[in-house]
Amino acid sequence: MSQLSLDFEKIENSSSEFIIFHDADLRLIESLHLPTIIRFHRADKFDSKFIQTTNDVWNFSYSGKKLHLNLSNFSTSEKKLAKFFLANYVQVNTPSALEAKLQAYTFAIKSLKTRKLKLDYQNAKSLLVDLAKADNSTYYYHFKFLVKLLFLENFSCFDLDHEYELEFLERPQAFNSRLYYQQYEDSIDYPLISMIQQGFIELNQAIKDDFQGIDKQTLLYSSILGLVYVTGLRPVQLAKLSAEDIRIDTTRTTDHFHRYSILIPYAKQARYIHEKIAVKLPEEVAEIIIAYIERFDLSPKDKLFDLGENSARFCSKAINTQLFDFAPEAYREAVLSGEMIKQKYSFSDFRHHVGYSLAMAGSSAEEIAYILGHSSVVTARHYIFSTPELAQIRAQALGKNSLYRQMIAMLLTGRLVYKKDWHQKKVLGNIGSKIHYDIGGCSYKDKCLFQPVRNCYGCMYFHPFIDANHSNVLESIQSEINELIKLSDGIGVSRNPLIRVHESTKFEIESVIARCALQKDDIHES
Repeated sequence: MSQLSLDFEKIENSSSEFIIFHDADLRLIESLHLPTIIRFHRADKFDSKFIQTTNDVWNFSYSGKKLHLNLSNFSTSEKKLAKFFLANYVQVNTPSALEAKLQAYTFAIKSLKTRKLKLDYQNAKSLLVDLAKADNSTYYYHFKFLVKLLFLENFSCFDLDHEYELEFLERPQAFNSRLYYQQYEDSIDYPLISMIQQGFIELNQAIKDDFQGIDKQTLLYSSILGLVYVTGLRPVQLAKLSAEDIRIDTTRTTDHFHRYSILIPYAKQARYIHEKIAVKLPEEVAEIIIAYIERFDLSPKDKLFDLGENSARFCSKAINTQLFDFAPEAYREAVLSGEMIKQKYSFSDFRHHVGYSLAMAGSSAEEIAYILGHSSVVTARHYIFSTPELAQIRAQALGKNSLYRQMIAMLLTGRLVYKKDWHQKKVLGNIGSKIHYDIGGCSYKDKCLFQPVRNCYGCMYFHPFIDANHSNVLESIQSEINELIKLSDGIGVSRNPLIRVHESTKFEIESVIARCALQKDDIHES
């Protein structure tokens, strides 16, 4: 692909009749679901509260700015994709950057038309590289968001096997630090992690209570999600697994507690044949896989997963179907009623998450390469360069939020109640030297293995009291974070994984506080 003009004003309109979409993509765009109304969930008192997607001109006010987006100059398919692109962005972020998003979209469409090029990954990749060389970071990141979306929506020439390399493409100079630090935005954030973990715990309980009541698809999809979440496996690796690769390493005789591991093949085979890699598996994930093997009556030598003709597409469907099943009921209802667009993730998101999490924990490039199944450390070094030092971790621990994270986190606990209305067992526990009580009730019937208070704020069985003082719990966690930062500063451990754990807990508590405040406001208004 030849060098594209990066001057937005100079791109000609002479090729306006050229159709950049393949025929299959035209049909796909037509089938995309678009909510009639896009709501601004964090709109202030004087902000617009929503926009109607049926209009071709979007006028709204947000954060003191009046914005005017005109989509009438696009063709029917271009317009539908533009609206879907903008709606996806607003669902995850605030609408203040919609104007820049539309400009980047317009630029990309006109650039391809000028060169009479179809919208496929190779041409999109070339455009991203050109934008990086021109140091146009604004268009680069907005267009990259669109490219990621095209992968997730199964556009014909966006093979999911290529999506993994998006994170490693050349970037604008403004992004690259002389100290090698390159910030990476982890798509698998704390609310999603809490949601997945709760989903696995609940599914394990359902398997124990009524094994035959769990359908085969749930066992299959949750097994795939569990392996991708824990190990970052690629579809080609999943397709090579056999039932005997799930191993019981040790068993505790007193309570029959097992430690599990899985033997996984290398992601890319070098000229030499390598032994399979042994990676530890959490009990919750391993027992779901064992239940799956039992239900499908697999012998040790049998192939673990039948992924069909296209393993990447199958894995993508399995991951997103199971994530949707694990999602809070209010979110599922909003998607099914057409009020929201279903949030999707790729197996590459989980693979990057595993690599990044290992780097955050201080793992070496060799250790990361081992876990991810790489035969070299080139890719592993990227995750190390993407790891912030203590200053960035401190900034995250002190508060960084996004709309989608906040929205999902606020749905992760049980219903809110008042103290006087709760007659079951209550949560009591300590954080440090402070004892916290009367913060909420617990509806979990069996004995809970988690630490009370600290692990409650991200649990579906926890019912926060509206009139409780959750700020005291937040202060205790913040105090521990401050002590951890002080300790890490003192001993020079810049990547203390405990700070990340506390950051997650702090975010969950803040979400409960925000949810209680909203409940109080609703009561006062009514």
